[in-house]
Amino acid sequence: MNSFGKVIELQIVIAFINSFLSVVALTIMGFPQTLGLGAMIFILGLVPVAGVIISLIPLSIIAFNIGGAFKIIEVIIMIFVLHSLETYVLNPKLMSAKTKLPVFLVFLILLVSEHYIGVWGLLLGIPMFMFLLDILDIRVKNE
Repeated sequence: MNSFGKVIELQIVIAFINSFLSVVALTIMGFPQTLGLGAMIFILGLVPVAGVIISLIPLSIIAFNIGGAFKIIEVIIMIFVLHSLETYVLNPKLMSAKTKLPVFLVFLILLVSEHYIGVWGLLLGIPMFMFLLDILDIRVKNE
């Protein structure tokens, strides 16, 4: 079933969507070099949760240089909105489609695994669950 490969593939898709939306938002906000920033956001987006925090540092510095403290607040709001979209909408929906698990179950697995394993739970929760299903020889139907 190669569930870990599916999760990595989805993380790449999610990082691409996140970087695309970030480039659009940063362009609207008047940031320079948005394609370079988009590439940085894409690469850091491959690291669940921590990548978002790390990308916030250079974005905040640039925001301060072009608009002061108010622009930093705009960037933080943008990152919060995009990260929320990624965590609560994109990740469960895409993971559900790829693994054939119901969206609610994917969301529940992500919440529980993040709670017990931390940031790594967001990356490893679904593959571990799929591995458990494989070991128990349980097939999931997605109606």
